[in-house]
Amino acid sequence: MVTTTQTLNAPGGQVMESLLSVLHINGAIVVRPREAPARERVNAEPLTDRELQVLSLVAEGYSNKIIGDHLIIRERTVKNHLTCIMTKLRASDRTHAVVTAVRLGWLAI
Repeated sequence: MVTTTQTLNAPGGQVMESLLSVLHINGAIVVRPREAPARERVNAEPLTDRELQVLSLVAEGYSNKIIGDHLIIRERTVKNHLTCIMTKLRASDRTHAVVTAVRLGWLAI
């Protein structure tokens, strides 16, 4: 098994590491998310069952209104759940929250 880390040239000449690992296993190529170094790992608080429900619907691409209709809660309550989720996951936006939850293994997409 061989793991390859690729570097990318970002705009402005910056060099960044790829977010993907490429593994060569028995002649096959497997691409998966790169595990974050220990210093980058999130020390997140656990989410409640309801917060996980909201986040899974966010991952499906639904708006706050549709999530509220689906869970039979107000849109404002959905926003409050998202605020708590982003605080617990230290995420800057809903996409970042989904990606963080996936990396932690709390959410499968």
